[in-house]
Amino acid sequence: MEELNKITDQLKGEVAKANSNPFASKIMAPIRLVLVWMEGVNNKLMELEQRGKHG
Repeated sequence: MEELNKITDQLKGEVAKANSNPFASKIMAPIRLVLVWMEGVNNKLMELEQRGKHG
C-alpha cells in the first residue's frame, strides 16, 4: 500500500509541474482525472486493509 501512495504522490508532483506549461494543459485534464481515481482506489484499499486487520 505504501508503494502505491508513493507512486500517487510522485504523479501528483509531476502533474503540478506540468500544469505550469500551457502546452501541456490539454493532456493534463485526463491525467488529473486518473490521479483522482488513483487516490480513491488507494483510500479504498487502505480502508479494506484496516477492516482485514480488525476483523
